[in-house]
Amino acid sequence: MLITILAGAFILSIVIVVHEFGHFIVAKKAGVFVKTFSVGFGRKIVKKRFGETVYALSLLPFGGYVKFAGESEEVVAPKEAPQGDSSDEIPDSEIDPSRYFINKRPLVRSAVVFAGPFANYVLAIVVYIAMFAVHGTQTIPHTIIGEVEAGSAADSIGLMTSDRVVAVDGERVANWGELVDTILEDTESSRAFTVERGSQVLELAYKPRLEDGAVRLGFSPHISATIGQVKRDAPAYQAGMRTGDVIATINDTLIDSYLDIERIIHANPKVPLVIEWTKENVQHVDTITPQARKVLKDGSKTEFKIVGQIGIGPNYARERVPLHRATVMAVRSSTGMVVEIVSFLKLLVTGKAGVDAVGGPILITQMAGDMARWGFNYLLYFLAFFSINLCIFNLLPMLPFDGGHLTLFAYEGVTRRRVNRRVREILTQAGFILLILLMAFVVLIDVSRCTGSSPGLF
Repeated sequence: MLITILAGAFILSIVIVVHEFGHFIVAKKAGVFVKTFSVGFGRKIVKKRFGETVYALSLLPFGGYVKFAGESEEVVAPKEAPQGDSSDEIPDSEIDPSRYFINKRPLVRSAVVFAGPFANYVLAIVVYIAMFAVHGTQTIPHTIIGEVEAGSAADSIGLMTSDRVVAVDGERVANWGELVDTILEDTESSRAFTVERGSQVLELAYKPRLEDGAVRLGFSPHISATIGQVKRDAPAYQAGMRTGDVIATINDTLIDSYLDIERIIHANPKVPLVIEWTKENVQHVDTITPQARKVLKDGSKTEFKIVGQIGIGPNYARERVPLHRATVMAVRSSTGMVVEIVSFLKLLVTGKAGVDAVGGPILITQMAGDMARWGFNYLLYFLAFFSINLCIFNLLPMLPFDGGHLTLFAYEGVTRRRVNRRVREILTQAGFILLILLMAFVVLIDVSRCTGSSPGLF
């Protein structure tokens, strides 16, 4: 529980501070007077004014805000301007109206508002760059075939398990990544595979198939039965399994590869399995019961299945990436994530995706704790994922989200007149009501997940 709470607080605090800092720094650069920078909502626990801005930590940590001078259309000066101490906001009456947010051009206000979501996008890129350049990317350091899909293009040319692809069109391939990248360079032409099969060297003409716009290779790599990362507190961890251990048998079935492990464990949620493994040349055996977990079906964004999991992952090699390549990969990964999230939102709006894929602060905290138990690197990847989600969510064209304000500013820029204050107030109130209902709905879903009960709504 402590790990979950700390991981959730870490994720939420980072993305919120970065989001608000985006608004803050662009507002400063644009000459807007920033009165308050707060992490959290509600009563201020700690506050201190530095220069013209009060920096605060507030009671409710699930959010934050930046308060500008002149946010409303009318600023009423007090009869007596308060003489506050160093922790008080400077009243609007003592601030030059040219620095009021409302008095800035629509383009400037748009830049200030857009800077928050954009900062979350940049945060994801920075996290990815650091992970790729420092921690490296997962790689399979060979080109040995582990499985051939029946009826696939690979099967039709006679490619077999344990074959080693040494070259494509005469160009040697040293690892699995090079093999796949070479194939994807040209999916329209037949490629000449040079394959080692025992003492034989074969030449096979291979061409991948396209299904629903995606390339289907029809074969997958051999991955050893060596354990990679082990999830803390999961069944495997509690049984004593650690990184580097090798699984030998499951229920007396000999294990040749990680695919064998995956098949057996996934097919047996909540079923006790007798697993034998080797740790530093010492044999261990224990009965381990896989937990039942809901995961997406292969190739689906909306359909789920229940599988067994004991909390282990395959043992991949890692390859550090040069900074310039890490940057390109980071931008590509972050942008791809944006596309995936927008695509899922379309499915959700059209009713093609179920609400069981939606979650609120409880689910976010649970997921953060789950990632932390896999390792800090997984938690950082989740930080990037959640930061992109926050970016997209805040750009929804509805008040009080940033996207709602951007929509109004766009209207002002096109029509050359401001939205009526009463209309803006009604839109804001309606947006807050919808937001409260949405939050209540996702919390209800979160609670039903935690209790294992159904609220009877779906």
